[in-house]
Amino acid sequence: MSNFYLESVPPSILHKILSKVATNHIRDFGSARIAFSGFNQIGRDDYFYQSANLFGFNDWIEEVNAVRTFRLRCYQAGNPEAIYLRGMHEFFQLHLLDEGIEKIRLAAERGLELAKFVDGMLNLAFSVDDGGLFHNYPNFSREFVHRMNCMIRTVLPSGHWGYEKPQEFMSLLERIKNLIFSNDCRCSSAIEEPVLWCDRCFWQCEVWDFCNEIHLTAANWPIED
Repeated sequence: MSNFYLESVPPSILHKILSKVATNHIRDFGSARIAFSGFNQIGRDDYFYQSANLFGFNDWIEEVNAVRTFRLRCYQAGNPEAIYLRGMHEFFQLHLLDEGIEKIRLAAERGLELAKFVDGMLNLAFSVDDGGLFHNYPNFSREFVHRMNCMIRTVLPSGHWGYEKPQEFMSLLERIKNLIFSNDCRCSSAIEEPVLWCDRCFWQCEVWDFCNEIHLTAANWPIED
């Protein structure tokens, strides 16, 4: 009797419900599949794992094996967020820069806006020359940059300090930390009004903020056996 009303719910709505359950608590995800055959059917479909939300995924320590299995299933199904998260782990924590960037770009190609932003900003950061000039400016609007920054600061899990960053990345931080404003630019007198900044100063500030924050979102990733 308790499942009577669920039987009449469209599969697309069941999909959203089950996805939300999985994001909040992986144990409830398993229980929901046991309790209702409709949830179980959706939970066996590759499309469910391709589209699952992993950015808001609760990393329950007591359910570490279930969390690991779920994330790997999402990755194997081609979930863009899973590909991105694994790329971030490889780039920042395993120091596999080429492999990490490759996965971040793959996630961007599959439509993940955040991956497109991270790829563009890393490309910009590593384009700085010995004179402090950047060369590979991304084709992002300032509104898009603001939206992605808000996502990094409010949606992604953060605070991952305790790991050794790649030396190439740490050297990059040292090179760009004093490039915020040039004394010969009018922006130096408008520090509190970002809307008035020229493109050069805007991107120098953005790339510095980005590099200071993005490494905090590189969480552990379950390595396949």
